[in-house]
Amino acid sequence: MKEKEISYEYKVRVLITEKIIPEVPEINILDSKVLSDIIICRNCENPKLFFFEIKHFNYSNNRIGFGSKGKVTFQPEILSKRPKFFEKNMRWVFFMENDPSFYVLSNEDCCKYISGESINLNKQNNFKYTSLFRETVPYSESEFIQWLIRWLKS
Repeated sequence: MKEKEISYEYKVRVLITEKIIPEVPEINILDSKVLSDIIICRNCENPKLFFFEIKHFNYSNNRIGFGSKGKVTFQPEILSKRPKFFEKNMRWVFFMENDPSFYVLSNEDCCKYISGESINLNKQNNFKYTSLFRETVPYSESEFIQWLIRWLKS
């Protein structure tokens, strides 16, 4: 994961810890990142898992990649196989350099912005960032917090 993505992941983790957990105390955020960048457990009568992938665009790289060359990884497999569990319980949060907005997409939405004809499971894939940021409704930090509270209570 790139340095900037790590800082945005940290930003989302801090928002969850400081702003979301006080409003939704039955959730726990896991430290492990083996399966996804952020995993949240709702620990109540109706338990549930939530997954977040954090992606960042910066002008020097001129792309937003997912997957890894030479091995099958989680992100391309989820987007190509589209398991219903992850369709419902996974979101991608995109950030763009010099833009404080949060861009939240479902797996279905992400698939609209994949470069090329298909997803290759064992190579680096990319998102079409220009259309993704142009066509996705941005959230301010406070709007993202309210959206996240609603989603975690669903």
